Amino acid sequence: MRMPEPTIHTSPAACWTDGFRTANGECGAVLYGEPAMEKVLFEAGRSCHPAYEFRISSPGMTAVGGYGRITDSRTGEVTSTWTDGHGTWARRAFASRADQVIAHELLPAPGRTIDTTLSVGTALDGTRVTARATVSNGSGYLTLRGSSPGRGYEGITRVVAFGGTILASGATLIVIGAARLLLLTKLDRYESSSPGWIFPALRTALAGLESDYATLFARHTATSSGDDHTQA
Repeated sequence: MRMPEPTIHTSPAACWTDGFRTANGECGAVLYGEPAMEKVLFEAGRSCHPAYEFRISSPGMTAVGGYGRITDSRTGEVTSTWTDGHGTWARRAFASRADQVIAHELLPAPGRTIDTTLSVGTALDGTRVTARATVSNGSGYLTLRGSSPGRGYEGITRVVAFGGTILASGATLIVIGAARLLLLTKLDRYESSSPGWIFPALRTALAGLESDYATLFARHTATSSGDDHTQA
């Protein structure tokens, strides 16, 4: 079966229902929002039910142009670019089947750095959210538990700031001066009756992954079956 050609958009999606999906059959992510406030709606389970929203705040990204986003259904990779007075900024993300992780890389314009604040949005209807941020061994970790009637999820994002600094402040992570930024996210369901967090197992799995987007992507494409990676 011939796979569809990559989908190209020239403006950001304003809401998650119009966003750009990458999925691996067990979890997924929908990317949307303006460059100054990028958002990622993480989805859990084969039904890709919305779990929680991850926010990437870069207030300096207001005077931008030349926006473009490409979704490649053959690999599930979603890439976006825009330009400002310094050059081209880029983002790319995919949901790996090989490692069951969602990888998201942020690349600055030449000579610039990534300076951003990472947090969890709580605007999803009916979802109660508990989040906390920590820094350990040079990586930042933003951990989330979300619950709503009949279901619960935990997710953890490992943040690797190459050449930069990561600070934890309450339930947010602040990234300063990164030459590039890698976000690695794992999600899992939890039983609503469980009093404790299950994230240590997710964190251990994330800590064992290579902190290199290209390596993770190559392993993902090597095990790809040719399915549409934008669907559940």
